[in-house]
Amino acid sequence: MKRPLIRKYGRIFALMFVPPVALLFGISAWLFNTDIENGAVLTRQSEMLSLNQSKSVFEQLLQGAMQDLMFIAAVDDLRQLAIPSGRDRYTELLALDFKSMAEEKGQFDQIRYLNTEGREIVRVNYRNGMGVIVPDSELQDKGGRYYFTETMSKDRDEVFVSPLDLNMEHGEIEMPFKPMIRLATPVFDASGNKRGMVIINYLADKLINMLDQDLSPTSSQMLLNEEGYWLKGETKADEWGFMFPDKKGLKISNRYADAWKQMTSADSGQFTTADGLFSYTTVEPEKLLDKLDLKIETNNSAVTGAVNWKLVRFITDAELDKPVITLGKRYLAVNALLISILGVVALLLSRAKLFKIDAQQQLHEKEERISEIVNSAFDAIITINERGVIETFNPAACTMFGYHVDEIIGEKVNILMTSPDREYHDLHILNYIDTGVGKFVGKPGRVTGVKSDGNPIQIEICIGAKKIKDHWLFTAICRRYQEERRQVEAGST
Repeated sequence: MKRPLIRKYGRIFALMFVPPVALLFGISAWLFNTDIENGAVLTRQSEMLSLNQSKSVFEQLLQGAMQDLMFIAAVDDLRQLAIPSGRDRYTELLALDFKSMAEEKGQFDQIRYLNTEGREIVRVNYRNGMGVIVPDSELQDKGGRYYFTETMSKDRDEVFVSPLDLNMEHGEIEMPFKPMIRLATPVFDASGNKRGMVIINYLADKLINMLDQDLSPTSSQMLLNEEGYWLKGETKADEWGFMFPDKKGLKISNRYADAWKQMTSADSGQFTTADGLFSYTTVEPEKLLDKLDLKIETNNSAVTGAVNWKLVRFITDAELDKPVITLGKRYLAVNALLISILGVVALLLSRAKLFKIDAQQQLHEKEERISEIVNSAFDAIITINERGVIETFNPAACTMFGYHVDEIIGEKVNILMTSPDREYHDLHILNYIDTGVGKFVGKPGRVTGVKSDGNPIQIEICIGAKKIKDHWLFTAICRRYQEERRQVEAGST
């Protein structure tokens, strides 16, 4: 392929290929950004929905434990035991009540009744699915423990909720870890005198393990105490840092300082940092008893203290980018396929366009050559259409009939004829079109023409007829009659 032809082919291909590719990229970019924005909104909504569902279950479990505590505190055997004169008679009955409750619930590590001095009067331990009544010889004095002091300072129908921590036995953390929440409330006799307290050690492993339910592969769910320590962390190694001297630095404020600052400024919310997407909410035990359907005498119950926990869902920045990268690869693959198709189509169209241009150029050159031949011909050549209108009039015809080409093009050809041929010429054309028979079509003849000055001229004529598509074209080749031409030439000499 010659270089000029290659350049022309390149220009045509560029015109066929570049605009649709640019349009494709524009549409793809818009769709990609829209999909990314919609995906981000969906992720945020999904995270908050899952977080609120976890909070709801968490609160329901904890609220159920509070309701159980209030029920235990209202047991008649416990009220009777609070009266010193009835202690011996009701101790065994209360122990059986506690045992039945522990076995039924399966979530209370201990249920205890302590007197006003902090001495355990009844204690039931939950071991291997059974409630175990602790003998009197093993009952302990808990008067110095924080939960006793806090609970005994409360009024009727108030509940003390301890922080969530690991259970300790004989000053050591119990192994394996046993997460625990202590719920306690004072006990009053019928006269309204404070006679002791009831306390349940709630096994919080169910609360914590529940947080792993419905967890997506891309996000992690955390539980934090008020100081920002992990009760449930990104990894097991992060958890319970406040209970181990060598792990005091394992808190969210040291790893995600900006995130923790925002979490402590509101009860719930959602935000993005350089680390990823954080969704959080607050569990406040003091608000839970307000939702309980209690009897009239406990309608004013309240949880005292300032214990609360933060539930947090977290998606790292890398995980947030994964859907974007996956979607980007998908768009690139689709666009690559479409660009390939557009390239092939553009190549085919460019080639067809080039062939068309080349054919038109060749036709134009052919027409120019024919025009040059016609214009340089010695004989007059005239073409007319099926309505008898002159379409071409070569220079020899202009000389023969004395017309300028601009004067004669578009005129009826019978302007060059004498009567009666002038009046019947249109009928001759129609007759030929209908019958295929014409006086001078395909054979020479002699007629009398009329020059522009009105003088007659004898000419020899031969007409060719051609139907092009739905239209007829007639070509007349004329020359002066030989004898007349000789006379003219003799007269001129």
